Amino acid sequence: MPTSFSVYVVDDDPVVLEVIGTILKDDCRISTFTSVEDCQVKLADEKPDLFLLDVNLPGLDGYTFCRALKDDFPTHRIPVIFVSSKDTIEERLQGYDAGGEDFIVKPFAPEELRRKVKVAQALIADHKALAGQIEEAEMLSSLIMASMDETGILLQFMSKLIGMESCEEIAGELLELLRRYRLDGVVQTRFDGVTETLSSSGKNMPLEVSIIEHVRDQGRIFEFRRRSVHNFERVTLMINNLPIEDPDYCGRLRDHLSVAAQGADSRLKAMQAEQSSRRAQIALLGALDSIGESLRELQAAEDVKSTTSSSLIVELQKTLIDSFYRLGLTDNQEKFLQELVGEFMARMAAQLNSGVETRETLQRLLAKLGELRGQ
Repeated sequence: MPTSFSVYVVDDDPVVLEVIGTILKDDCRISTFTSVEDCQVKLADEKPDLFLLDVNLPGLDGYTFCRALKDDFPTHRIPVIFVSSKDTIEERLQGYDAGGEDFIVKPFAPEELRRKVKVAQALIADHKALAGQIEEAEMLSSLIMASMDETGILLQFMSKLIGMESCEEIAGELLELLRRYRLDGVVQTRFDGVTETLSSSGKNMPLEVSIIEHVRDQGRIFEFRRRSVHNFERVTLMINNLPIEDPDYCGRLRDHLSVAAQGADSRLKAMQAEQSSRRAQIALLGALDSIGESLRELQAAEDVKSTTSSSLIVELQKTLIDSFYRLGLTDNQEKFLQELVGEFMARMAAQLNSGVETRETLQRLLAKLGELRGQ
């Protein structure tokens, strides 16, 4: 991590400030403050790349300071990691409501802190790339919202859902649906062993991930304050700002979003079935190829055996005839031996004929496998 990456650390405990400074000194430029007010003085001259804020501070607390940062345009994009001695869903929700990007619990391991700072730096890079796209999407959303009603927005989403082929596309369209309803939220998809969490802030934001993990087992529809969570097997949709001041409108939105989340879950289920079918087809084609190869090897072996047997019969017959003259046999003895050899030859010929039938059967099997392979 380049040392130009600047971190402001605010904590009223000098020991904590010293520990954090020691852990991050090789990776970042660290500025430490024992109060929000001291930090604000420095902030007037220089903006950091990241804030590490203690929750409980003298004067302004960490949550209040974070809200002020997020409300101020020059600092509203700077990530905030809260540092707290309490690991509860209430504490994390307060941090999330205040606009924080991550949460770390005291006491923490040095590697955990370094990892979270590295994640924050990666999020900053991703956010810069997404900022332009989000601005364009919001503009387009405003135009669409002006020309469509609530049900029309849902119907358009459902019609597009049928053709979606990836989790990223489904999650992105669910977020677009929220934007068209003037809502903000988070989508988590769970598909083929991979869990992805997406919001307008970015992908797999740590605090959003931890909150989703807390609420995804709270029932099919779970509501608290202005939030509404819709849980399905493969999708969780969390809305952060339901218009609860308008109960009728809020109820309609709740119904629409539940339908959308269930539709997304069904599409992911169908994608899973399609993927399993493709895997089964690939396995079947592999098995057909293997069987075909075995049949070709068996056919080749049969051809070799037939050719060898025919050669041996001809050679045996010639050798016996030549031997008759040298043995000085009587006519009756020659006749007897010729009949004996002839009978043996006839039996061998019958065996060879059965080999021909075997080869013809193998050829038919190979042809049938070729037809199956081409279907």
